[in-house]
Amino acid sequence: MGRKSLIFPSPYEVITSLWSVIKDPSFFPTVFNTVKAVFFSFAAAFIPALVFGIVSKLVPGIYRLMELVTGFIRAIPTVAIILIALLLLPLSYTPVIICYFVVFPVLYTNISEGLRNVDGKLLEMARIYKFTNAKIIRNIYIPSLKPYIVAGSRSALGLNFKVMVTAEVFNFANHQSIGAQMYMHRIQIDLAGIMAWALIVVFISVVFDLLIKILFREKT
Repeated sequence: MGRKSLIFPSPYEVITSLWSVIKDPSFFPTVFNTVKAVFFSFAAAFIPALVFGIVSKLVPGIYRLMELVTGFIRAIPTVAIILIALLLLPLSYTPVIICYFVVFPVLYTNISEGLRNVDGKLLEMARIYKFTNAKIIRNIYIPSLKPYIVAGSRSALGLNFKVMVTAEVFNFANHQSIGAQMYMHRIQIDLAGIMAWALIVVFISVVFDLLIKILFREKT
């Protein structure tokens, strides 16, 4: 095997490496740790994004302030957030916190815009027919907001997997993570191994994206 094969692994080499990774006893704990961190950071970002989205709908001043804050966070390079977090925060929490700051603006913007784009004619009709607030929320706000939440969740979750793995590459607090495994293959100059883990991340991300689509399609 020459240098060319080392730099450009053949599909057979990647598949062989993929099988070797999957059959390793540490495979499922490694995947579980990364997926768990992804969903924990997603949940930690979703709840405040929903709260701030609702508050910004009710208070125009909060909306303008949050536009500045989320625009500022979006403008910061992701690698800068990773390096700052690694220097200032406990290592074991840095991937989750990094993902929080990357995912929060995506979720907040979708929720906020969804609430601001609720059909005014429907709200006017609800007032004419004297709908209760609970009925307005259940029959107008939630159906109007759902497409924005689905789109935001799909975008945020895919982005979360990318950023989480990147953060894990920089953070060795937990060796049983996908990013740490990719870094170990990098040290061994094993490009086939890196590509094998990349395929696994793509597969997991696509599966969860499909699950979100199926979950909300069944309920609409």
